[in-house]
Amino acid sequence: MSNYIKIITAVLLLAAGHFTALAQVNVARANRITPTVEAVAKVLPSVVNLSTRKILDSPISGLADSGVQKIFSMNPHELLLDNDNGYSLGSGIIIDRHGLIITNAHVVHRAVKIRAILNSGRDYDAKVIASDQLNDIALLKISGLHAPLDPIEFASPGDLLLGETVIAVGNPFGLGSSISRGVLSAIGRRFTYRGKTIFSDILQTDANILPGSSGGPLININGRMIGITSAVLKNASGIGFVIPLQRVENIIARWMIPERFQDVAVGIVPAVKRLRSGELLFYLSKVSKNSPAWNSGLRPETRITGFNGKKLDNLMDVCRILWQMQDGESFTMESGSKSFRVTAEKIRQSDVAKLAEIKLGIGVQPLTASLAMALGFPFKGGLLISDLPEKGIAHVERGDLLLQLGDFSINSMKDLGHVLRNVSYGDKIPAVLVKVKMRNGKYKIEKKYTTFTIK
Repeated sequence: MSNYIKIITAVLLLAAGHFTALAQVNVARANRITPTVEAVAKVLPSVVNLSTRKILDSPISGLADSGVQKIFSMNPHELLLDNDNGYSLGSGIIIDRHGLIITNAHVVHRAVKIRAILNSGRDYDAKVIASDQLNDIALLKISGLHAPLDPIEFASPGDLLLGETVIAVGNPFGLGSSISRGVLSAIGRRFTYRGKTIFSDILQTDANILPGSSGGPLININGRMIGITSAVLKNASGIGFVIPLQRVENIIARWMIPERFQDVAVGIVPAVKRLRSGELLFYLSKVSKNSPAWNSGLRPETRITGFNGKKLDNLMDVCRILWQMQDGESFTMESGSKSFRVTAEKIRQSDVAKLAEIKLGIGVQPLTASLAMALGFPFKGGLLISDLPEKGIAHVERGDLLLQLGDFSINSMKDLGHVLRNVSYGDKIPAVLVKVKMRNGKYKIEKKYTTFTIK
């Protein structure tokens, strides 16, 4: 019996030593899990790499003209890094579980076909939905999802502390993440070029923004996004610049509307601003006349205090519902004691081709597979400029493809109709076109720019 007790005692002592060692390891590991580590782990699934197999050889339009490219280092050649997936353009941020991504406009400006590579390694096709080159923001949508994505969590717009810890997160090569920690060095930086103010709200950080990380998020220590990393100051080490969240939200709110994604109309664009008192003000920056929202009684500048019976904390709470609305679906919007019920309606398709002829002075038709074959084009899709009844439009020729009008990518007559229904006489709308040429047995794609004056 005494030998049995000795054996049991020895086993218990060994086990105690083993569990003590495990406890020490766990404590040591726990000591390494800092708030920075937790914030990074929280945000990594929401950051993607953007790559392309083909690029267009053209400068950054809009950015160069505004002087932004002269101030900042955002040369696309610095970001086009060869890897097994083609050219790595930069990083992007998942903002909706159903496949919406935001990035810098300069990141995707020259890409012909984009692939979004998730942190898990899975990759998908992505299409540019809209792009604002002056503000350097673009919205993409990925297709063929196998499962819902992990959208990033937004901070409250304007909730910033000078000197607070911030983290720049990127996915520059699609092979893993790039993390850089620093502090928020300045808020509301103003930049002028040739006497003209370009930006007055830029954030500055000493967190290193590496090539290929542009378009990724700058997050606070709670793992919430406060802006999009955009550029570094030329000839200045350790000075990075970030587009603030309030501007990001207000730009993508113009795009996350059902008119952009479905053949249905609601007729509103929500917006947000932080007042001097520190209070967040949600309001409607636009209400289209005779739209369902207009007919419900909503008007521009209407203050929004609630959405579907809930208090608003973030503009994305509205946007993530709006962009997916279908014909006949409704929402309620509260403004103080008043409540407005809005029901999405099917867009009555007018003759978009006739509208293009009247308002733009061009004839357009879809580039079908048979038409592409007849013209010798290496691809199909998009809108072909088939006629020029209005002569003298600079840089526009028959056979050009219309790629973008204003902020919006043009892939179909529906896309064109959406833009044309929301412009007025005298508006000047920038456009992007491409010319496909055959030279020495090879296709050459020339990108062109013009401005249409709405007639």
